[in-house]
Amino acid sequence: MLLYNLASLWRNFVIPPFIKRWQRKLCLKDWQQREDADLIRQRVDYYFPQDKPFTPGREARPIRDITLSSSHSSYWYDLMRYLRAFPSDRKIDFINGDTHYNPDSVMFGKARRLDDKKGNVALMNLDRRRHFLKVVDPIPFIEKKPQLFFRGDVDAKENRKRFLTMWWGNPLFDLGDTSPRTMTEWHTERTDIAKHFEYRYILALEGHDVASALQWICASDCIPVMTRPTVESWLMHGAMIPGIHYIEIADDFSDAAEKIAYYNANPAEAEKIARASKEWVSQFSDTRRENIIHYLVAEKYLTLSDPSAKSLR
Repeated sequence: MLLYNLASLWRNFVIPPFIKRWQRKLCLKDWQQREDADLIRQRVDYYFPQDKPFTPGREARPIRDITLSSSHSSYWYDLMRYLRAFPSDRKIDFINGDTHYNPDSVMFGKARRLDDKKGNVALMNLDRRRHFLKVVDPIPFIEKKPQLFFRGDVDAKENRKRFLTMWWGNPLFDLGDTSPRTMTEWHTERTDIAKHFEYRYILALEGHDVASALQWICASDCIPVMTRPTVESWLMHGAMIPGIHYIEIADDFSDAAEKIAYYNANPAEAEKIARASKEWVSQFSDTRRENIIHYLVAEKYLTLSDPSAKSLR
């Protein structure tokens, strides 16, 4: 946390804009010649599927006027990491927090609802320190406990409350509510990420937007168990395939025990999902590629928002 904040402050307050522009130019140099150039194009268009000019909304402001004091710090740090490399007078707007709905005007955002307005959100990897953790799982899949594990805050999260109400006490599940505000029979102490790796299956339910644990679950040798996503972020939840990258359970959770029992009876099939899930996350591990994609998403937004403006270069 401290290193992340120090690095973010250095990038956004110490490094001058002309150096940021030089860094962008250097990063994008000859990217079309990379072996993964097609993948880069696909991901840029996935994150921002707009292809027609648009007018920024009424709340849009010049990049220079979007300040740390007016934003969630981690969102601002991660957005300005890239936008400070562009002309400071260009106007943008962004969703400053969790995504409860998709906007009518085009904005940058951490997440978007998978509905007919999803094209109005240009995804960037915001709040990355929370959503993109680097983890090491030392326990092979077959040696993990054949149970579905969950530890999390249940208070005010109706879907989690429904799940625990339905499956509390079932031997196929190890569930617990870590909220300090509630002292139900479900209550248990918080646990660290390493504890999760003792289990084959980890529950990943959406909260205010995406399930924040999903990336590190996929990066482990465990399997995420979840309903079909209704929200997506930089992880591209909407492109993940049920039965390939995760175990899908019904929206009402009624088949959760049946699914766990099935995969316990078919461990080779389960382990295949764990491997595919880990492979999905591996595409986000190339730092330069991730930087290229961020710059190109921002460039596409700024070009389409003001086609008559002078070059962004």
